[in-house]
Amino acid sequence: MEPLLTQGSSIGVALFLVLELFLMGMTFAPMGAFLPEIFPTSVRYTGASAAYNLGGILGASVAPYIAQRLADTGGLSWVGGYVSAAALISLIAILCLKETRDQDL
Repeated sequence: MEPLLTQGSSIGVALFLVLELFLMGMTFAPMGAFLPEIFPTSVRYTGASAAYNLGGILGASVAPYIAQRLADTGGLSWVGGYVSAAALISLIAILCLKETRDQDL
């Protein structure tokens, strides 16, 4: 998506924002149902909120620093690779989780 930001066009930036916000919605929309589902009922609220907030703090606290370093040394394409690698790791982690439907938690 680097060309959409670097070409200097308002239409390109708008298209970039539309695509990115769509992908962001696809990421965060199912999280509200998926995250609490993986915890037993007795700790569901605490588990979901702790996982979400700790993941945000630990995962997102260093991401801007790493992205800036990658952009400075290799350009925006390197940042895209970094984000893609993080997405792949997340996908693998989600695929490794077990289905909890019809289970007594």
